Amino acid sequence: MSVEDNKRIVREFCDHFKKSNACGLIDAMTDDATWWVNGKPHLFPSSGTKTKEEAAKMFRNMFSAYTDGLNMQIVSIIGEGDIVAAETRSNATTKTGKVYENEYALLFTVRDGKIANVREYTDLLHVLEVFG
Repeated sequence: MSVEDNKRIVREFCDHFKKSNACGLIDAMTDDATWWVNGKPHLFPSSGTKTKEEAAKMFRNMFSAYTDGLNMQIVSIIGEGDIVAAETRSNATTKTGKVYENEYALLFTVRDGKIANVREYTDLLHVLEVFG
């Protein structure tokens, strides 16, 4: 696949967040996909490496906390080979009325038209502030 194809796949993947489409996210991932989040797992349960199944649970839990999806806006996107880097910003309102707005650097590995690996760098203190 071309770099432009890979960037399109990442854009489509990020669109699933706004729709709270956990199934779309899961279906867009390879069977052996992993999702890594920065931070120390003993301090932040969402950090560390997750399997596809663990990521699916993370997506469902996350979407259940929002009133209307997570708007994941791509600010910039670049690619080389099978790697796509996206700078993104999110915003959402939780069911408890708190506003969640975070920024991310996401590194995607695309394989055979699907997301094979994600490395997520974000502000985990903000996650803790909003979700406890």
